[in-house]
Amino acid sequence: KLTLDTLLDLASKPGWALRALGGRKTFGNLAGHIKGGEGAGGVQTLSKWTASQFDPTLNWEDVAWIKQQWGGKLILKGILDVEDAKLAVQSGADAIVVSNHGGRQLDGAMSSIEALPAIAEAVGDQIEVWFDGGIRSGQDVLKAVALGARGTMIGRAFLYSLGAMGGEGVSQMLEIMHKELDVSMALTGTKDIKDVGPQILVR
Repeated sequence: KLTLDTLLDLASKPGWALRALGGRKTFGNLAGHIKGGEGAGGVQTLSKWTASQFDPTLNWEDVAWIKQQWGGKLILKGILDVEDAKLAVQSGADAIVVSNHGGRQLDGAMSSIEALPAIAEAVGDQIEVWFDGGIRSGQDVLKAVALGARGTMIGRAFLYSLGAMGGEGVSQMLEIMHKELDVSMALTGTKDIKDVGPQILVR
């Protein structure tokens, strides 16, 4: 809504206001990839282009081939099934990320934290198991590690902090998480993160 505050804010940033308010909005990061050029076809064309990026014929042999061609570390994200985790080991992947992609891909899929223990137990030390999904505090990190994760991803916490305060916000967020993890470990009688296991959890 255009209020006095909004108008004053816009007046204090005329360059930004002209760029933000002028012209048609497009998917600038996809310009040149969508048939017809920048902004062509709108959301419908974007949807078709996105769908074309998924190849239903991909299989585990392709993962092994990518690993061979790449030569570097290969990390597979989106593992929710024990059998897939075992196949990831066989394919030569260096790490897997237990993740349901924030629940955006398959409505009704199990949560990442629910899938984590069985996967971690099945692959043991054969491959690094990372965790993604809902990490918002140091205690969340502790719970994931207790259930078998070697590390966790903190995408939204990182992005929210970056959006709010830039680099300083990210640094503060990491410090807060570190303190929360430290206090949570102390209160569960754990001195070393390597000693964290399911024994600290009440199920």
